[in-house]
Amino acid sequence: MKSTDRKPLFYQVEVGGIKLKVFVVGNGPRIKKHAKTERDPSYVKGTHTHFTYEAFFVTEGSLQIVTRDFTKTYEREIVIVPPRFQHHSLPDSDGSFCLLFAAEEGTKAETVLKNCIGEEICRVPLEEDVAFYIDRLARRRAENTLAAERDAELLAALIFNRVLAHLMPNDAQKGHKAAAEHINEIEYYINHNLSQKITLSDLAGRVYLSTKQVARIIERAYGCTFSELVTDKRLAAAEMMLKNTDLKISEIAATFCTSEAYFFVLFKKKYGISPLKYRKESRNF
Repeated sequence: MKSTDRKPLFYQVEVGGIKLKVFVVGNGPRIKKHAKTERDPSYVKGTHTHFTYEAFFVTEGSLQIVTRDFTKTYEREIVIVPPRFQHHSLPDSDGSFCLLFAAEEGTKAETVLKNCIGEEICRVPLEEDVAFYIDRLARRRAENTLAAERDAELLAALIFNRVLAHLMPNDAQKGHKAAAEHINEIEYYINHNLSQKITLSDLAGRVYLSTKQVARIIERAYGCTFSELVTDKRLAAAEMMLKNTDLKISEIAATFCTSEAYFFVLFKKKYGISPLKYRKESRNF
């Protein structure tokens, strides 16, 4: 695995014709603009603003946003702070991943964002698939490889596709929102049953759709079949287990209801190397 010289400062993504720059926290432009003394009524220790929108994905625990006018607590949702909004964020755990995003100044995309989000804090439901993508993005960002960065950019696009579907509830987006709700249920069911035998029929019954409808939703959302989606998720989970546990490869294969030999074939097809070699390289990295 070849490492990059340094991580990119931002990802350039396009969602529904809107081009965004997505910054991982720490790389985004910040304006430190809080008052200098506590006697100033606008003073709140640690407050700052950004040139960009700041999105907190509160997947676990809670997040407090403190301003001079209020203190609010948010749980299991997406919290978007607009540009130049003076605030201080206080997460109670590592479960509040932050991404900064902005459209190019003077473009139609910038106007669209302003109209959709406004000038106050905006709240968006946190769907199961977005929580999954955020967790995956955090893990891939921790790796210093070209493949990991390519994955991270794709995940950023997937995340903001879901976010903008909620922010722009026009006729074109209503269909996307309805599909996203089904995808949320599909993601939840698959993610919580990876170690069980999963059939398309079982999944269809869970989301109250026909097998053809579920297959079509998965094909449109992921560009693959139901079987391929389940396999991909199992391999992603197995990848994490290879890195972070001492389980035997045969035990990992058994966890996902497959033989060791077939697991080797699937893993090598996706990652280009055997599970054993992957474990050795990831731990020597």
